Amino acid sequence: MPRTISLSIFDNGAKPAHWAIFIPTGDQGLRGKIIHRNYDFLSETRIYHILPLAQVSEQYVRDTVGNGRESIDTIARDRMESVAVVVPAPGRSLNPFDPTALNCQSWIFHYVQRLSVEGLVSSDASLVLQSAPRVLRK
Repeated sequence: MPRTISLSIFDNGAKPAHWAIFIPTGDQGLRGKIIHRNYDFLSETRIYHILPLAQVSEQYVRDTVGNGRESIDTIARDRMESVAVVVPAPGRSLNPFDPTALNCQSWIFHYVQRLSVEGLVSSDASLVLQSAPRVLRK
């Protein structure tokens, strides 16, 4: 059975929006994981938007409880997390307001591209990213 992975977009003030990949526990609701941590949108105070990004085979996803507690675990528990650990993180930007600086959005593009290359998601997921908001505000 396919699972839905989504792009989560969070308000980040005047800076580019924070992007993350969200996989709901049991393929429904607002609890699950953001690659790489446990997450519960019900406790989120920032403005956010969730866009369905792609379908992935359930064999590549291991559910979490989605209780929002920060995980100190750094071990990849499923294929989605395994791919994420090989995509280099952009590091801290010297100018977080620079729209051309590498940030979480560029990391998401590289991550989704790698998922596509490895055959886990359709290349159509890149189209969703291209049309996603770069800034999210009240």
